[in-house]
Amino acid sequence: MNGGTLPKILIVDDEPLNVELMEVYLSGDYDVVCAYGGAEGLEKVKTEDIDLVLLDVMMPDVSGFDVCKALKSDPLYQFIPVVMVTALSGKDDKIMSIEAGADDFLSKPVDRLELETRVKSLIKIKQLHNSLVAERDQAQNYLDVAGAILLALDNDQNVTLVNRKGCEVLGRNEVDIIGKNWFDSFLPEKDLESTKTMFSSILKGDLGTFEYCENPIITADGEERLISWHNSLLTDKNGNPTGVLTSGEDITERTRTEIALKEYAEELEHSNELKDLFIDIIRHDLMNPAGAVKGFTDVLIKRGKLQEDDLRMLQSIKRTNDKLITMISSAATFAKVESVSEVRLKPMDLAEVLGNVVQTLEPQLEENSIELKMEVDGSFSVLADPMIEQVFVNLVSNAIKYSPQGTLVSVGIDDLGNEWKVRVIDQGFGILDEDKELVFERFKRLDKGNIKGTGLGLAIVKRIVELHEGKVGVADNPEGQGSMFWVTLKKP
Repeated sequence: MNGGTLPKILIVDDEPLNVELMEVYLSGDYDVVCAYGGAEGLEKVKTEDIDLVLLDVMMPDVSGFDVCKALKSDPLYQFIPVVMVTALSGKDDKIMSIEAGADDFLSKPVDRLELETRVKSLIKIKQLHNSLVAERDQAQNYLDVAGAILLALDNDQNVTLVNRKGCEVLGRNEVDIIGKNWFDSFLPEKDLESTKTMFSSILKGDLGTFEYCENPIITADGEERLISWHNSLLTDKNGNPTGVLTSGEDITERTRTEIALKEYAEELEHSNELKDLFIDIIRHDLMNPAGAVKGFTDVLIKRGKLQEDDLRMLQSIKRTNDKLITMISSAATFAKVESVSEVRLKPMDLAEVLGNVVQTLEPQLEENSIELKMEVDGSFSVLADPMIEQVFVNLVSNAIKYSPQGTLVSVGIDDLGNEWKVRVIDQGFGILDEDKELVFERFKRLDKGNIKGTGLGLAIVKRIVELHEGKVGVADNPEGQGSMFWVTLKKP
C-alpha cells in the first residue's frame, strides 16, 4: 500500500454472491480485488499489492487452508493478514485455520459491522508493520553504506546483526553469519579463550578496559584479517545487558605496511651504523698511515743530501700521498654531510667565515701565484651551521686550482633582500653550458687538462647548502674568461 491510496483487500470465494456482498460492504473505504477460487486468489496476490485477504475455507480447486499455508510460507507474503471466512463452526476448523497461519476468523453470513471492525483493526496492524519494516530497512541501509564493520552479538555470543561491510570482509552472506556463535565460527582457535573472556567482562560492565581492542578474524577463504574493534554494551530499559554492539576496521594492510616500514627503518639504522663505521675507517685507519707517509717524506726532503733520482721519487710520493689525503678527507666529509638530515642554524657573520677561509688557503694562493680579491666590507649576518665554512673552502680552493698562475680570484656578497648571495669568480678555463648542472654531482669531473680532483668537492658544497635550505649554481664569469660559482643563504 502506497501513501495516499486506499488499502487493497482481496476477497477469495467460489460463491459470487458472497464476493459481491463483502465487496459492497468494503468498497467505500477500500480498493477491493475479487477472486473466485483458491488458485486465482494466489495469482492475484502475486500481481496485486494486497494488504489483507478475506479467504473462504471451502473451495473446489484449492482450499482456503492450503491458500493460507502457501501465503504464510512465502517470505514475500507471510505478513499479509489473512481472515478465514467460513460457514463451519466446528472447533477443528478453527484449529486448522490457526495451524494454516490465519490471523482471524469470520463466520457466514458475514456481519457488516464485524467485518469492518476486523478489517480495520488488521489493516492498522499491517500499516504499523510496514512502517517498522521501512524503518528497519532504512537503518540497514545506513549500516550497509557505513565504511566500518558493524556487528551485534547477544548474551550467548550469537550474531544478531551484521552489515554489508562485515559480510564483505568475512567473504560470507548474511544468512551464513546471523545466528552463528561469533567466536567459535569466525575467530582463530588460538584467540578463543582471550576474546571470550573479554566478551564476558564487557557484559559484566568492564567496558573501559575493553572498549578498544584488536584481534584477527577468519574469512571464508581461511585468511586471517586483523580488525580494530570499538565495543559498546547493549542494555534493556532496566539496564540489564542484552549483548554487545561493535564496530570494526580492517587494519590488516595498514599493519603490514607498519611492519614493513619498521623493518626498513631497522635496516636503514643498520646501514647508517655501517656508514658511520666506514667514516671512522676512512678518518683513522686510512688517514693515519697516509699522515705518517706525509710526515716522513717531508722530513726526508728537508734533510736534503739526496740523489736527484731519489729526490724526484720522494716528490712523486709526496704528491701522490697529498692527493690520497685530499681524497680521504673529501670522502669522509661527504659521507658525514650525507648522513645528516638537518642542521642547527644560528646567526653567523659571513665576513668572519670568509676571513677564516682566506687564512686557511693562503699557502695554496702563494703556491699557485693567485691574487685573491675580497669584495667583502662590513658585517653580513646569516643563519648557518659552522660546517658552512667548508662550502667556501671548497669553492675558493677550486677557483685557485683551476685558474692559471698570475690570475685573479674574487669573492663578493650581494644583498637579495631576505638572503645573501656569495659569489666566487675565477679566470680559469670556464665550464660549458651543458656541463654546468653536472659539476655538482658526486664523482663528476670535467676535463681540465692535467688538474686532478676527487669529484666530491662540489657535491659536498651542494649538500651543505641544501641542508641550509639555500641554493647553489654556476655561471660564466660576467667580466670575461672563467666561471662564477654562487651560493644563497638566508638572513636571520
